[in-house]
Amino acid sequence: MLPVWYILSFLIAAISAQDIWNDDSELSWPEKYTVEAIRISLTAGLVENHKAWRTNVSSRIDYNNGVVKSITKENSPNFNKYEIHPEFTKNSSNVVKCNAAELDPSWQSVSLEQILPDTNDFEFVDLDPVNDKDTWKFFKKESLEGSDIRRTVWAEFDNETEVWIPVRYEVYEYNEWLGFLSKHDIWDFFEFSIDFDEDVFETDDYGCDEEYTMHEMDSETVTKHLMFIDPENDKHVDHVFNAFKSKHNKVYKDNIDHVKRKNIFQNKMRLIRATNRKNLGYKLAVNQFADRTPEEMKRYKGLLRRPEGKTGNIAFPYKDSDIKNIETDLPDEYDARLLGLVSAVKNQDNCGSCWTFGTTAAVEGALAQHNGGKLLSLSNQALIDCAWPFGVRGCDGGSDNAAYEWMMEYGLPTEAEYGPYLNRDNYCHIDNVTVKYPIKGFTDVTPYSVGALKVALVNHGPLSVSVHASEAFTLYSGGIFYDTECDPTSLDHEVALVGYGTRDEDTFWILKNSWGPMWGIDGYILISSRDNNCGVATEPTYVNF
Repeated sequence: MLPVWYILSFLIAAISAQDIWNDDSELSWPEKYTVEAIRISLTAGLVENHKAWRTNVSSRIDYNNGVVKSITKENSPNFNKYEIHPEFTKNSSNVVKCNAAELDPSWQSVSLEQILPDTNDFEFVDLDPVNDKDTWKFFKKESLEGSDIRRTVWAEFDNETEVWIPVRYEVYEYNEWLGFLSKHDIWDFFEFSIDFDEDVFETDDYGCDEEYTMHEMDSETVTKHLMFIDPENDKHVDHVFNAFKSKHNKVYKDNIDHVKRKNIFQNKMRLIRATNRKNLGYKLAVNQFADRTPEEMKRYKGLLRRPEGKTGNIAFPYKDSDIKNIETDLPDEYDARLLGLVSAVKNQDNCGSCWTFGTTAAVEGALAQHNGGKLLSLSNQALIDCAWPFGVRGCDGGSDNAAYEWMMEYGLPTEAEYGPYLNRDNYCHIDNVTVKYPIKGFTDVTPYSVGALKVALVNHGPLSVSVHASEAFTLYSGGIFYDTECDPTSLDHEVALVGYGTRDEDTFWILKNSWGPMWGIDGYILISSRDNNCGVATEPTYVNF
């Protein structure tokens, strides 16, 4: 049986609630407030912390414990918007950068920012305690472009200030056309106050008075890197999505497919913005993969794991003691591109042929060293067409060992003689080729060893390496990549290791990808060696002539 005090307190609260509601009070937030929040996006897999300040003419939101700041000021009829964040410089120091834009609200859908939901049309449901607080529950349902959106707000009412205090906000967005939950966010609010010093909106303290960069909404900074963009603002999403479709010549088969792609794109925008605000040392950006599903991305990879027991036919010639001795004499930085051992970045497109690009890059570099420095572009298409008897499936995937075994028997022709890359399976015509470059074999480098990888790269590289290309990996734009979601045991993509460098006593690898020069840093990614991130050191190989 419930205690008497509990029943009385509930009845008093209910009576109090009814009294307030009979006064025709509606849920609303004050014009001036500050609040902290934790946002959990269950559909995007993101957790973010925020702190916000708001008046009727200015707003500010801090992300990642204040590392990144977004400040908006009304400057009638336009808005001045600032994004302030640290950037890591070559001399290993962080400097604060201020980026600014003057935005026209008539077409750019810009306004003062807030993390609290718009309270229009919310209806009182019941008293419903949340987070150990006596809260009121409000609900709103709406339909928009085939989406069923359900929003719930829990709030306290402060009788002394007559102000509603937000406690929790939850939103479900279900796409009825496509039949899946596209958004489920939970916001928990705390430290709410209507009293704060408005100096928090001053931007001069962050270098915005003199040394700032002004941007236009049509610039790549906005449409690719999403600066000043709110992924929850439909007009912002439309603006960036339209720029994306134009840049990458995207055409969708019908309206349902268009809605599906836009929904995927918006979730990628959320990931990009949330990741970049964390100041992790690398950046993500909108690229050609921003409307692709994980299932579709398999066609842009294609690595099949080796059959158990398959190893290189030539042993790695260095013992652990040798590696330690040699490593001390290695340079702090090494780049095979500067030595003429790396051909231009290629694009496998939507053919699962990455296994040909990583291995071919290794052969091109080894051949250049073998024949006096002459770099040839060798044929990926020959491997796609001809290596089937060795266990590959053309554009449906293959393994490095199968590619090497075919090269050992037949030799790899040049692209110029065999023919261009077709992005599809084709008939093999290796017998019509006059010049082929067979290899003696391939060597497995000692796995999980940064030292062994450096020694092999400098003495025998470039190397072919297998990686796990995570979702963040596919959206990489710059910096030294380190993704805790990368699984070094779930390798699904083959790339070429062409160099290494050091920053803050950490090694990073320079990887040549096969997604074209518009991806990453001109087709390359810098990836940390810490914790064998993404599996670079799991099964590296080089070839022998």
